[in-house]
Amino acid sequence: MTDIIMTGATSEEVWPLVRDFHYSRRMSSAIQHCFAIRKPGGLFGDTGEVVAAAIFGQPANASWPKTALELQRLVRRDDCGFQLSALVTFGLRWLRSNTNTPFALSYADTGENHHGGIYQASGWKYIRLSEGATILRDGDGNYIHPRSVVSKYGTWARSFINEKHPDWSYCKDSAKHLYIFPLRQKWNTLSKKYGWQTLPYPKPDYAARLLDEQGSSLSELGANPRGRSTTTLPAN
Repeated sequence: MTDIIMTGATSEEVWPLVRDFHYSRRMSSAIQHCFAIRKPGGLFGDTGEVVAAAIFGQPANASWPKTALELQRLVRRDDCGFQLSALVTFGLRWLRSNTNTPFALSYADTGENHHGGIYQASGWKYIRLSEGATILRDGDGNYIHPRSVVSKYGTWARSFINEKHPDWSYCKDSAKHLYIFPLRQKWNTLSKKYGWQTLPYPKPDYAARLLDEQGSSLSELGANPRGRSTTTLPAN
């Protein structure tokens, strides 16, 4: 794919990609900003079909500052050969210029054999390997988001849930690599405030998966990432 455009997008536009190509098969919650790689289309060429997406939202873990943003979904169609590190960089540059977000965070799920190659290629700081959180799964093994449970029942208490849904089970999620990208606050400020120290990048035990390919670093991409990009504002 040689002729592409990077723009903002709506959650409705990117949902089919998540549904069909992301391992979770579900949208993230509290979405704030979506960025997309598109095929050219429309009068100005910037409304074409979405073939890849980066979705930022409020952090799922309530312990994170509400002002931070989490890169919650990164997905592309199987026939999209464009490196996702450039799309991530495009989104980060927009957030740095147009929001007051102090930093972005994201996790690479070891349960999906991800080590964070895209974050490494984009210049994120590697902080730690986080222990898997306690999660709920229904009788068919489907993940149940804690927020949806609390929203429906007003509680996450094990005794209550076990009585309501005896076929649901609490279990440990897989460990995840945590990455941080400074936006409106400098790294030195963030590291002192939160006690973070950068660690060497983790490497895969075997060949990297699709989402973990190496790409250009943020400093190498310059003002305009590879391909044509627009200044269209994200819709979310």
